[in-house]
Amino acid sequence: MDAVKAIVLNLATPKEMTISPCAFKKMKRLRMLILHKVHISSQGPVRVPNALRWLEWPNALHLEFGPGPKKLARLRFQNSHIKQLVGNCQNFISLKSIEFRDCKSLASIPDISSAPLLESLDLFSCKSLVEVHQSVGDLDKLKHLNISSCSNLRIFPNTLKTKSLQWLDFSGCSKLEKCPDILEKMEHLIYIFLKGTAIKELPASIENLVSIEQIDLGCCNNLTRLPSSIHKLKNLKSLVVSYCSNFVMFPKNLEDSIDPDDDLGFPSLRWLDLSHCNLSKAEFLENASSCPILTCLNLTNNKFTHLPTCINKYDYWKDLFVYSCKQSKGVIVADASSPKVSLSLSLSLSLSLSHFECLIRVHLYDRKLRFL
Repeated sequence: MDAVKAIVLNLATPKEMTISPCAFKKMKRLRMLILHKVHISSQGPVRVPNALRWLEWPNALHLEFGPGPKKLARLRFQNSHIKQLVGNCQNFISLKSIEFRDCKSLASIPDISSAPLLESLDLFSCKSLVEVHQSVGDLDKLKHLNISSCSNLRIFPNTLKTKSLQWLDFSGCSKLEKCPDILEKMEHLIYIFLKGTAIKELPASIENLVSIEQIDLGCCNNLTRLPSSIHKLKNLKSLVVSYCSNFVMFPKNLEDSIDPDDDLGFPSLRWLDLSHCNLSKAEFLENASSCPILTCLNLTNNKFTHLPTCINKYDYWKDLFVYSCKQSKGVIVADASSPKVSLSLSLSLSLSLSHFECLIRVHLYDRKLRFL
């Protein structure tokens, strides 16, 4: 038994097995333990050796390591009934990956500061998860953090200092009301997903996400506004704020900034989705230089009565959506110059497209809309 280094079971059909709590105790050289489609019962916690480096056990029982440092690098439980992380989470100095997907009984993530090398934490669809310890926000090596579809999550670190983070997903955390503050510049985070959360606003410190390319705030019904500092995100390519029924104002560009080194506006933004919100003004579109390469704009189902005259100065239009605006007077875009392209549509709908050489599709589905 002492010579065994790996145990891998991946059965074609699930099988019930009963083992002793000490079944692996003497396997001091065991490095890999992978048990798929094996439903194991035991009379107590199963002790696994500290030398184990890879543990992958869907439907895992309660497991225990011995005292002292552990060499575990990857911990993967899926569809498990486990209620807490293995042991007391101490001395996991080599741990790099934790995956607890669909663990419906997992209620909290404890202090994991003793796992300083952790790079990936995946808690997708842990429906009972309520709290994630502050230590998660301090993990310097963490690159991937997926807490999506944790519908009962309420408590998350107030601040994030994870300088290596590249991916952050809170989608579907419908009881999470606060987005953490970003106290230091994060140069690697590219994607942040907050779709379907209960957040009311983003912190002003969002400007520290200096490399962010995509932000998804869709279906955040409590969201009312965005901080003006969002205009400092010069690498942002896609911003989605759709189906936010209480979102009433998009911030104007920080034109009054006194810092000559500030890069204001969205020089990289190509896709802006503000559909199905509660917007009545489009002042943020007044300065075309704020979004010089904006390609797709979705303003479907808002309360606009007019759009600014400078909208025809956006040179890279490919998709412009203006659909079912709620005001009976329709939407008017004034254009004082001579039209290069003129198109008449049904009834009172007319359209002028001066300076829209790059426009490929214009989506107009409400006959009350008028473009002049």
